[in-house]
Amino acid sequence: MTAQVEFTANCFGANLGLTRDSDSSWRMSLYTIVGKDRKHRGIAFACARPGQMPHVDPYDPGTDTPATLWLGSASFDLPAALAPKIQAFLIEHSNGGAA
Repeated sequence: MTAQVEFTANCFGANLGLTRDSDSSWRMSLYTIVGKDRKHRGIAFACARPGQMPHVDPYDPGTDTPATLWLGSASFDLPAALAPKIQAFLIEHSNGGAA
């Protein structure tokens, strides 16, 4: 088993979370934090079976195709500046390592 690792960032006015659990399964979510008591409000969620890796398609300025985070058949569009940060996170944690 590996340790849980998590990446979080602002994404189009919401929060993006990408997490690898201790069983090597990945999940991604878009959510906001609302109210004085900072409640978590989910927008979208996707998960994959253990061993299935997420990947990032970078922004393509030629076709104006947005950067996209994929997990199985689910995808979230990303700001172009966020794609390299997620790619670096995935490279760092692709072999089960934890920083």
